[in-house]
Amino acid sequence: MNRTPMKPAEISLSTKGICLNWIILMMLFYCPFLLSAVEKKPKIDIWNRFEITLNSPVSYTNPVYDVAIEGIFTSPSGKQYKAEGFWDGGNSWKIRFMPNEKGTWHFQTRCTDLTNGALHHQTGQFTCKRNRSPLAIYRHGKITHQKGNYHLTHADGTPFFYLGCTAWNGAMRSTDEEWKTYLDHRKENHYTAIQFITTQWRGLPAEALEEPAFTGIDTLTIHPAFFQALDRKIEQINQAGLIAAPVMLWAWKGAGNPGIDLPIPSAIQLAKYIKARYDAYHVLWNLGGDGIFTDGNAAKWKQIGRAVFGETDAQQRIVTLHTAGFQWYANEYDGETWLDLISYQTGHANSESAVRWKTRGPVTANWRSLIPRPIIDTEPVYEAQGEQENDYEVRKSILWSIFSAPVAGVGYGAWSTWPWLRIGETSYNHGMKKPSKYTWEDGIRSKASIQVGRLPLFFNQFKWWELRPAPERLKKRNDEKNVFNTAMALADTDARTVLVYVPTVQTLRISHTLPATLKTAQWYYPATGTYKTASVTHGPNYIEATSDSDTDAILMLRFRTK
Repeated sequence: MNRTPMKPAEISLSTKGICLNWIILMMLFYCPFLLSAVEKKPKIDIWNRFEITLNSPVSYTNPVYDVAIEGIFTSPSGKQYKAEGFWDGGNSWKIRFMPNEKGTWHFQTRCTDLTNGALHHQTGQFTCKRNRSPLAIYRHGKITHQKGNYHLTHADGTPFFYLGCTAWNGAMRSTDEEWKTYLDHRKENHYTAIQFITTQWRGLPAEALEEPAFTGIDTLTIHPAFFQALDRKIEQINQAGLIAAPVMLWAWKGAGNPGIDLPIPSAIQLAKYIKARYDAYHVLWNLGGDGIFTDGNAAKWKQIGRAVFGETDAQQRIVTLHTAGFQWYANEYDGETWLDLISYQTGHANSESAVRWKTRGPVTANWRSLIPRPIIDTEPVYEAQGEQENDYEVRKSILWSIFSAPVAGVGYGAWSTWPWLRIGETSYNHGMKKPSKYTWEDGIRSKASIQVGRLPLFFNQFKWWELRPAPERLKKRNDEKNVFNTAMALADTDARTVLVYVPTVQTLRISHTLPATLKTAQWYYPATGTYKTASVTHGPNYIEATSDSDTDAILMLRFRTK
């Protein structure tokens, strides 16, 4: 039976304008029985969240601008990490941190207002112990990118296959019960990450919210109540064993998006607040969302990225930029050390130009020449329901993307899920003219949603993190005149595994050299999740096979080497 992860440890410190040491001495003198409580160290499981609450006797006009706090955490091995704190409304401040070593940790707070003894130079310690949760994020640790890899891993090196479900408005519009139903379903269907937005944006404007995340342009006013509600939703994501993949600054062109509306200093201020609040969770950051980050916009986004994520002593999570459709920023950002992952999106239809971009464009042409990073299509073709049912198109879009770069993962989305629609509603500012016949839940229960959820199980049969695009393996193909027939191949470094994706019925000729001998040949059908032995013929330096399905399939070849 799965155990719910232990709640984060919390410790509250306050001076109320009086020396904390004096208070402790008085308690010990008059209440000797409190000695053990004072000396007792809080305990927390490794890879969980430790939280410090500080109550200030001083009120500030605009706390986000008037004062800044941080915690310096020293691990049992002596390593130091910095965690920025944040204002949580009234006179309450918090610092959150995720410990990565077992043993006794020490911390000390620092505040830009040196006269505020409630925020500055508070010290303490806590004990970090083994985490017994069966969930991978607690068993293997936070998600990270190890230098030289094209994939993500847990802290202990265990490979992490990214399968993100898109719920842009989900964390803001859902009830707690709806959100739990959604997360349970995503977990049961092997998704590993949830993609969502953390402020008002054109798809959920401020007037549609009970309270917006912030107001103001040149000077921001943060609304803590908005983020306190968001805290619960992000906590639920992690409790389900999933990674949170929040977007900080939606940046689609036009008004109503913080990545466009806010000047650079305000954008940095907002992103740093969100980072401070949630960096101690299991998160993968999308600094910008749906933006164009190249050419004239590159300097702006590099400046924001360096300001928010450039700290080398901060224990921050993975960072990417979620780009607009058919935008490629990887070459221009290759030297940005704060950027861990390249994400892109390939639009919402498999048009001829879209398929060419996906299968013959900058991803396939450039990945070898760049610093190794995971490359993931986090927004392929969205799924529709009813008379617009398109699971075949969704599968093709997703599998073409996976086969276009070293395998790392992919995203998924449904038209009724990302805006979090209920029957009769329409999405904001996205051209939806008729009330929806379908709900957010109909989206996740659709065909492709389930089919895509089987991909981690399929790829986990192999050392998928070693698979690389191998177009040279395809000696005969059927897509020279029709791009929609494009077959794509993956192979591992020692040529023991070759996978070939075919979107249509066709005959493949795969190069094959001795002394390797074919061990097994199978077809996998993504639509049904079923397998079938493949009939192959051998030539002098090739293997030939014909797909016998009326839909897409993956040919799996395993070789034995002497």
